[in-house]
Amino acid sequence: MSHDRLQGSTGADPADVVMDPAERSAIAHHTAQLLIGAGRSDADAGTLNKLVAFADENGLDTVADLWADAHPVSLPGALWRMYLVKAALTDNPSDFSRVFARGVEELNTIDAAVVGAPNPLQPEEFVKVLDGILRGAFRGDLALALERASAVATAISAGVISLAPDSDEHAHDLSSRSLRWSVIGEELRACAKHASSGTLT
Repeated sequence: MSHDRLQGSTGADPADVVMDPAERSAIAHHTAQLLIGAGRSDADAGTLNKLVAFADENGLDTVADLWADAHPVSLPGALWRMYLVKAALTDNPSDFSRVFARGVEELNTIDAAVVGAPNPLQPEEFVKVLDGILRGAFRGDLALALERASAVATAISAGVISLAPDSDEHAHDLSSRSLRWSVIGEELRACAKHASSGTLT
């Protein structure tokens, strides 16, 4: 799935027509809690394994779509935004490296340690962190992971806007894309604060 999903889904899942919004929200929160291990018990382990197996067989898109409509500052909302960041890191690595490098240059406030040192231009290790979270294998600091994802989104935003020419038919599109990534960066930062205080649910 491309990170162009930022622009919205091209079509609705037929299940959305018959699934109660409250039920969908409950499922979104439950799957998110399972994946990051919140309140995990031995009984939950079997469900988690089934969930991960389902994602492996049917694609993570299917699970992640459950989180797309969640509140931005919530556990499923955070996972959806981390999923978008992962897509940006992996869909087109060469373009990402160029945009990300420009963003880091533009933003001298981006700490390499936050982004994922030692080399932020080689984000493989950070992708592994995101993949671990999204597949239920994460055992680290969620707040720090969210901070890193926020920093990456912010760098992408700055990199995209720095590539926009002064006058060009694509300038508006690039500005809009930059704004969307900036918003995602802010939302992930808010999620990180709640995760740090134990209030991200």
